[in-house]
Amino acid sequence: MAVRCAGIVYHLHGAQARVAFARLALAGPEGVTRHELADVIWPGALPPTWASALRTLISRLRAFVGPLQSHPVNPLVKRGGRYVLALDGNVLIDVEEAMRAVTDARGALDAGDFATADRLAAAAADRLRFPFLSEHEGHWVAERRERLTEYLVTALEVAGQAAMRSGDHPRAALLAEEATTRGPERESAHRCLMAVREAMGNRGEALRAYQRLRRHLAEEFGVDPSPETEAAYLALLGPASAPAVPSGGAGGYRHRPVPFVGREQQMTTVAGAWSWATRGRRQFVLVTGEAGIGKTRLLREAGAAVAADGGLVLVGRCDEDAMVPYQPIVEALDGYVAASPDDPLDAVSPAARGPLRMLLPSLGGPCPSGELPEQPVVFAAFAQLLTVAAGERPCALLIDDVHWADPQTVALLRYLLRAGADTRLCVVVAARNDLPTSIRRRVRGCMDEVMLPLEHTGEGTEVTLGGLDFAAARMLAAELGTAAGTADGDPVRWAHARSGGNPYMLLEVLRHQAGPDAVPPAVARLVAAKLASIGQDATQLLQVAAVMGPSFGFDTVADAANLDVLAALDALEALLEIGILAEVTAAGSQHPDRTAVYEFRHDIVRQSVDQQVSDARRRHLTSRRQVVPGAGHDTEHRLSRTGAERV
Repeated sequence: MAVRCAGIVYHLHGAQARVAFARLALAGPEGVTRHELADVIWPGALPPTWASALRTLISRLRAFVGPLQSHPVNPLVKRGGRYVLALDGNVLIDVEEAMRAVTDARGALDAGDFATADRLAAAAADRLRFPFLSEHEGHWVAERRERLTEYLVTALEVAGQAAMRSGDHPRAALLAEEATTRGPERESAHRCLMAVREAMGNRGEALRAYQRLRRHLAEEFGVDPSPETEAAYLALLGPASAPAVPSGGAGGYRHRPVPFVGREQQMTTVAGAWSWATRGRRQFVLVTGEAGIGKTRLLREAGAAVAADGGLVLVGRCDEDAMVPYQPIVEALDGYVAASPDDPLDAVSPAARGPLRMLLPSLGGPCPSGELPEQPVVFAAFAQLLTVAAGERPCALLIDDVHWADPQTVALLRYLLRAGADTRLCVVVAARNDLPTSIRRRVRGCMDEVMLPLEHTGEGTEVTLGGLDFAAARMLAAELGTAAGTADGDPVRWAHARSGGNPYMLLEVLRHQAGPDAVPPAVARLVAAKLASIGQDATQLLQVAAVMGPSFGFDTVADAANLDVLAALDALEALLEIGILAEVTAAGSQHPDRTAVYEFRHDIVRQSVDQQVSDARRRHLTSRRQVVPGAGHDTEHRLSRTGAERV
């Protein structure tokens, strides 16, 4: 507590004088009554001579502050029975300046001015870190201290968000960690920490931040995290986020949240399954679709709806090269164990506790695979713990990328569903259906083993996601505020046609805004990953097809690719199975005898493949190009995917 005037610092001696001066300074022109001031100075019982002691203290304060004013009138006066410290307009109070800076920093952050937000918030945090009147207690001091702590946590949070969006992830992490330490119940601070940890590529630390928050809220207040925090937790289910684009790169467009549109029917199906599960009838939902079609987003939205309904959400995912046995189930149940305020093992049998401790990281696992108990023992332990979780409240188990699940994980999933026949459990899993034939058949076979017995009893449902229709694409673009211009004047229709309604490709095309033949880098990487798994013959056939144009005949591309008929047919079937190509039949045409025509499902995929073809190869292929009935590049007899003719 000090006053700085003309570069000189004046200290006020005595704890009672300091708290009285602070109370007067922060009261402003309203002032305080003598009883209010006395309650601050003597927070317990008032001494018998408090009135005379207060008058003496006021005299000391007048003597201290009077000489610091530029005019002769003493600023500490008594008006209408209240003491008022009437300070000059050029007098600044540091904590009030800091609070104003926090408000301004929040406004700058919302406006996208990250540098200003960071500067204001960091300066405010430096001031507010000092404890407020640390030598004094009492109701007023405690209330003011708590309020300033709230401003400090906000300042740290704003500075952390600004640093993250500017690309300074290490500093953002330090600020967010401090915010959660000083405000352990502040959910927005924990969400900031989760976001920056994920942006740094450390999803495990992001999940642990969520688990710490959930445990704290349960232990201190007996409540669960808010739906917004649950949604942030569910967002960790998806692919790792790219680092935030610094200010000045790609505008503010990439920072805007992507709205969820065009999936009303699918969400209704999942909601129906959840409704049955809450009534004690287990449910299994299989969500399938190609890469980028929105399977992960559907799981996130389903999880958010379950959390808002008061359900327990358990999340896991499969990795292609999982290092942990039964990875998605371990992730899901470990999150439950880590966030439980009580020891969840108290509710399972003694025989199940040992295996669970060996498997779950929160309990000391995972141990090496060779040291695990036999499979029936492990399965029974997981089933008991999941039954305990679903016994507390209805439970949704969400597993993404199940196409990478190993046979043991699939067997465990099947066992859990069978053991949970009478539990309030809804299992929703997502799998790609555009993988190479060998993987797709394995996944399909495994999922059929899980699905068939449940489908027979009405407890299993498959939801297949296709491309967004044009109305949904228009709504998506409108909510994101895109305003790209193209030759035909309709950027959304152009992007929708190129992407085939695939949400990931659609958004990348809208964001890229670089001409009708440009392929966004993210889409190019996605296509390259697909091509890496289809084999040399299929790649060769696809490159020929890309040069031929949006649609082509089999004989033409097989001949140009210099493949024999059987090899070309195998390659074509592989491309049809993984969804890169589609067959256009002539059944609904006026020319039913027309030769079958094939086309790319997504024109942007064709362009991406075409760009990988060398100029020499393109000249050679173009010279061998033949005209295929129905496959011309003008407007005559172009066939749609449904068989209807375009004119």
